[in-house]
Amino acid sequence: MISLPRAFHMVSQARAENAPDRDLVTVDCSTIVAELSGSELFGHERGAFTHAISARDGAFALADGAALFLDEIGELPLALQPQLLRAVQEKSYKRIGGNVWQRTNFRLVCATNRDLDELVRKGLFRLDLYHRIAGWVFQIPPLNERRQDILPLAIHFLKLAFPSEPALEFDEPVREYLLNRTYPGNVRELFQLIQRIAHRHIGPWPITVGDIPQHDLPANGAVKSAWPDEQLESTIANALAMGISLREINQATTETAIRLAINSENGSLQRAASRLGVTDRALQLRRASAKVRSHMPAA
Repeated sequence: MISLPRAFHMVSQARAENAPDRDLVTVDCSTIVAELSGSELFGHERGAFTHAISARDGAFALADGAALFLDEIGELPLALQPQLLRAVQEKSYKRIGGNVWQRTNFRLVCATNRDLDELVRKGLFRLDLYHRIAGWVFQIPPLNERRQDILPLAIHFLKLAFPSEPALEFDEPVREYLLNRTYPGNVRELFQLIQRIAHRHIGPWPITVGDIPQHDLPANGAVKSAWPDEQLESTIANALAMGISLREINQATTETAIRLAINSENGSLQRAASRLGVTDRALQLRRASAKVRSHMPAA
């Protein structure tokens, strides 16, 4: 799975004519030591501080002609933010302990799980730096708001855990468990959960509830479906408010369920029919009827 910053970098490389094949330079602002953060970004000269036995390039030098990804930029020390602003705005910087301005040209991508607007109001993040890096803002909805992604991601993570073995599947109770679980840690939490499940699984058989670690199960130990859920009720309420009839709601729901089932089974109509609890023939007839309706002129 390609991260969003790396995807931006790959797209920009593909669109740029004669662009050098340079990698994405990543700096995790939450892990760098405050005293050495300037060196991490700007580099340092020999003897600039204790143990600086040789000169070192920082992230800005390494990202010249490429892309610089500042992960968790909300954790960047306040004292370092003016230097970062100057480097981003002027495309120039000085190494720690140096007197020569170095030039650099890069594409900047930042990410954070913190509310930068709130940090600005609290005086923990510079307003001018925020406006300089927020030329284009992309906010990924939390995993709980895009549950259609849970099973495809879980299947992908399972393949990563067993790369040399035939593709494993989740049985139905595990699918329901994954879909109804909350994910405050978003995709990273789902990835770690699948890793824990994979470590407990033995054999070529489907993943079952017994493979789920005890501490990951609900408090009562039961795995049960919470359907229909509030999201479905909200969707139907919106449809009714728009004047959509029961017949139209039923048709749309059925066609959506068929499409999702076929997609989740990689186009296999037989497996999709099994998931939907209908025969292959019934599924084919429903798909044919949906195609006929889609080509009928509007009344």
